[in-house]
Amino acid sequence: MKITFTGCNSQIGKYFTGDYLYTSYDISNSDTWSDLLDSDAVFLILPKTETVLDDAKRFMLSVMDSNIKHIIKIGSLGPWRLIHNQLESFMREARIPYTSFDIAPLMNNIFTEQYNNGVLDNYRGRATAPYLDPVCLATAIEACVLDSSHYYKNYNATGIVQLGIEQVANTMIANGFPVTEIVNAQYAKSHTAMENYTHDFALMKTLGARYVTENWTPHASLDLKRVFNLDSRTLDQFIKDDKHIFTKHFAEDKNL
Repeated sequence: MKITFTGCNSQIGKYFTGDYLYTSYDISNSDTWSDLLDSDAVFLILPKTETVLDDAKRFMLSVMDSNIKHIIKIGSLGPWRLIHNQLESFMREARIPYTSFDIAPLMNNIFTEQYNNGVLDNYRGRATAPYLDPVCLATAIEACVLDSSHYYKNYNATGIVQLGIEQVANTMIANGFPVTEIVNAQYAKSHTAMENYTHDFALMKTLGARYVTENWTPHASLDLKRVFNLDSRTLDQFIKDDKHIFTKHFAEDKNL
């Protein structure tokens, strides 16, 4: 049985405990897919690029003629759910069993995407998000591999506590990570980048703007507790316990 994970050099990759093969790949370059297509199960981290939907569909067409029996992926509860929803419809029609763990933008990526030398990037505007313990996410991913009871399922992978940027900043300060400034740089950058893309990106920009204009927030979910019997640590506990992991910055797959 060959199980291949992408994201070894991502933060979430540091929480996997099973004996898997790891590979790096470029979803836009079919020459890099061979390790994945020769596997029985695959965990995918898909990049946030303007061509990812077409690239991923092209990959799935190759999956149809491969050994792959199950794909596990990270989905989205934010605007990128538009892309993932379309890809999942494609996979269902292609009869490719998948499991998607749909996450909110604010989780354990605070230290790899949002915080640097005292500056905290508030890319969600006024909106809160349900913090997710990375141990819960990694454990749930591993638990579903090649388990048909999880095929064609989406799980809202969140914690049960909603946090705003001020709460995040206060928790970080209390644990020795000073926050000297809160900025909105990533929000402005990502939405400017969407201006000249496809209709999908135009809609995603509108959805993302609701974080600010309508205070739109992904709902906290009990999926991980209900399905996998997992309880999330608090953000405070995560910071205290996992400094040896999150203080490292990884070159690949930074978003997880």
